[in-house]
Amino acid sequence: MKNRYRRFKEFIRRIAIKLCRGLLYFFSRTYRVQNRPVLVLAPHPDDETLGCGGLIARRRNEGYEVHIVFLTDGSASHPEHPLITPTELATLRRAEALAAADALDVDPACVHFLDEPDGVLNILTPQRRQHLVQRLGDFISLTAPGRIFVPCSPDGSSEHDPVLGLAIDALNSREVRAEIWQYPVWCWWNPTLLLDKIFVFADAYYHESEDFMQHKRRALACYRSQVEPSPPWHEASLPPTMVDFCLWDPEYYFRTPSSLIRKEPPPY
Repeated sequence: MKNRYRRFKEFIRRIAIKLCRGLLYFFSRTYRVQNRPVLVLAPHPDDETLGCGGLIARRRNEGYEVHIVFLTDGSASHPEHPLITPTELATLRRAEALAAADALDVDPACVHFLDEPDGVLNILTPQRRQHLVQRLGDFISLTAPGRIFVPCSPDGSSEHDPVLGLAIDALNSREVRAEIWQYPVWCWWNPTLLLDKIFVFADAYYHESEDFMQHKRRALACYRSQVEPSPPWHEASLPPTMVDFCLWDPEYYFRTPSSLIRKEPPPY
């Protein structure tokens, strides 16, 4: 009975997500690229691939610079696992992140790890938050991106939701002019959040990844600790259905209103 109920919930979720994707496609516009570097902020190793792996692969194929900054070490994805310690998991996820970046053709020199403890982004002390904003500001000054990609806020994750505010504060602390775009990850698991993006956020764009989806799939396969069960556990850390949602083409992004950033957008 429990498995039957679970399958029914998954069936309903799939139908709801397909309907939401249809609405998103109808209300969104084609994403247009810039001839400037892109900076992707990922709360955990795998978010960059799940959210905008197709875009990263396409931009690299076109010869443009893409930088990825991982904010946390990802050490909290397997709480109370009997065989893998948080320290071992952090080391493993860093290696997986580098392998995934390579699958997306991102230069290892453009992959950066801030190594904040996983699970604290939503409870940072004012001093710790300011330190993190300073570090992100340094990367913004270093890379001078035209666009900064962050997870949606809200995205259904306590670790994802604060990143937009961190990015806005970091950008406002520097002289660089850039747009901030949001990519969904856990939104695909919660159709109500997607409806909010469609009818409230409004400024939605789709990006046809086409042939570059194979790069995204290869990159995501590098995150074995997340997409495969870690024995003796029998289920993967990420729900397979959610991973499947993230691998559908096209990818979708939402442009953050410039009024929140308090700066003029960069020239096209």
